[in-house]
Amino acid sequence: MRPVRAAAMVAVMVLLAAACGSGADDPAGSADQQQPGVAGDPSVVVTAPPALRTVPAPATSTEPAATGTAPAATGTAPSATSSAPASATPTTQSLAETRFELVPVAEIASPTALVARPGTDQRYVATLTGQVWLLDPADASTAPQLVADVGTRVSQGCENGLLGLAFAPDGSLLYLSYTDTARNSRIAVVPMEGEIPQTDRSKVLLALDQPACNHNGGDLTFGPDGQLWIGFGDGGGANDVFGQGQDRDTLLGTIVRIDPSPASGRGYGIGDRNPFATSGGAPEVWAYGARNPWRFSFDRESGDLWIGDVGQDRFEEIHVLPADDGWSPGANLGWPLFEGNEQFSENGAGSDTPADLVLPVYTYSHDEGCSVTGGYVYRGSAIGALWGTYVFGDYCTGALWGLVRGPGGEPERIELGVSVPRNSLVSFGEDAGGELYVLSAAGIVFRLESVTP
Repeated sequence: MRPVRAAAMVAVMVLLAAACGSGADDPAGSADQQQPGVAGDPSVVVTAPPALRTVPAPATSTEPAATGTAPAATGTAPSATSSAPASATPTTQSLAETRFELVPVAEIASPTALVARPGTDQRYVATLTGQVWLLDPADASTAPQLVADVGTRVSQGCENGLLGLAFAPDGSLLYLSYTDTARNSRIAVVPMEGEIPQTDRSKVLLALDQPACNHNGGDLTFGPDGQLWIGFGDGGGANDVFGQGQDRDTLLGTIVRIDPSPASGRGYGIGDRNPFATSGGAPEVWAYGARNPWRFSFDRESGDLWIGDVGQDRFEEIHVLPADDGWSPGANLGWPLFEGNEQFSENGAGSDTPADLVLPVYTYSHDEGCSVTGGYVYRGSAIGALWGTYVFGDYCTGALWGLVRGPGGEPERIELGVSVPRNSLVSFGEDAGGELYVLSAAGIVFRLESVTP
């Protein structure tokens, strides 16, 4: 493995620290007060986690195991809304009985994203400083191969850098999400030749000016609809100081959906299903009211869209836009009217609850962590007991968690009993088979595995 460069490691550890709650990213250094929420308002849409595995009520004690794993459960079957893929490995072992480990697969300084190239077993890793590395699919002991470097185009410091990457569904194009040397967001498309991205032939597909250096979002992925989905933060600062969260005319604070390969062959297209394609907002916007959507993903089995949105003062939140609802076009994720399920007093006190508000399916307080890192619903074959569990974690604590449907249908968080160092849980990744990877700012890429009894 290659040694971790200390300076790069420090840089990536800054990446989310400024996005954490407690008002640290407020230029004025102030913190907001909260008021009780209005979750009982019948006009508020609260989605339930649609395709999570169900954990039946335990028949025995629910005391957690000494290792910090989840309470005992009597079954591992997925919920009735979906079925296991044929490749899933049947198991009689419950999630509570499963012990996990993080197995190092590569040392790469400042990793920010890992994606699989469709149609291959190749895994590509982006770094904060602008490099793209290829992990050898055949030999885990082989050092990663540097296949692209756009470091001269990428800004450094604060929450800037190469923040995300995604492959076109046929694997012929690589899309990069980064902040340029002026600290503005750019989405670039890069043709592939063999295993190598041809960065000298890249072009900027979408440009978005940023008023501050933090809350850039930066994640992007192709959805089941073949469209390119991109997440942007609210422009930075604190308390939505630039007033972008509820402004549908800007791409800041939104989830964007575009056609990167329109029939005209020029620029990008706007699908007719986009809620503001003809009026009422920017045509690229699919959902708005995000603060800093740090990692979102589509469940490869159900198609549901899971969004981890970083909070400010009190709560971290996870939203789900269900596929069977057409991913809730025009969904309002609430910021800054809401943080989690509570009104955010600076902007939301006394205001009417928006009719298009979609509250998170799960929140946790800053007593438990300070900056959510969104992950994936596990659909791999190696860990049968984990199938259908949404795996995510907290940047600050480094802990990995699973979200399942509890006995009463409510979301229930379980401890997976593994973690990375504090202030280092940067991202999750998924390979072609649905196995999960964990990226640490300490410069290590891990694969999540179960311990054989």
